[in-house]
Amino acid sequence: MLVKMLPNDDREHLLDLASLIAISDKPILWDGKSYDEITTETSLELISIMIGEKERELIAELENSAEIGDRFMFGSSMFTRITNRLIEALKKYPFTKMENPGNRVGAATTVLREMLEQKKYDIPSTPKIILYELFLVALRDGHISGVEWALLKEFQRHHKIEEFIFDDLLERAETLNQEMTKTISIILE
Repeated sequence: MLVKMLPNDDREHLLDLASLIAISDKPILWDGKSYDEITTETSLELISIMIGEKERELIAELENSAEIGDRFMFGSSMFTRITNRLIEALKKYPFTKMENPGNRVGAATTVLREMLEQKKYDIPSTPKIILYELFLVALRDGHISGVEWALLKEFQRHHKIEEFIFDDLLERAETLNQEMTKTISIILE
């Protein structure tokens, strides 16, 4: 929505961050199976994250808004890159505890901190625009999960965004999300 206000480098960074938010709480698969479906024949080395069509569409929409999809290899390759980083962070935990929400937060936060490590903005509005867009990504399924919330708060801390601004941006994103949901309901009636 406000993506076009960002310089191209920051648009790319936003897409990476949005990808992490979009997949941070998605189910982990071992050899294509959920934890409950694992058998003795399942390869525990083949770890993946279940990325649904909804997440792919979300990032594609964001790419189109950012107007950089043709210039860079985003889409599935971006998800692959971010997913691999998250999986590597998750591998530090025993496989029986990878799905634990606390461990998911720890792994996703590790990846986020690496992504934010050298990122400082000259324009104070840039991190606020990115945070607002990340709220919209997290709210896409109607609520913000615990893992997504932890990542959003980490982004806030890193960029020293005041609490009242964080709350105001969240409120605006929730309102927009509710209005979009109502509009779609009216259209589909």
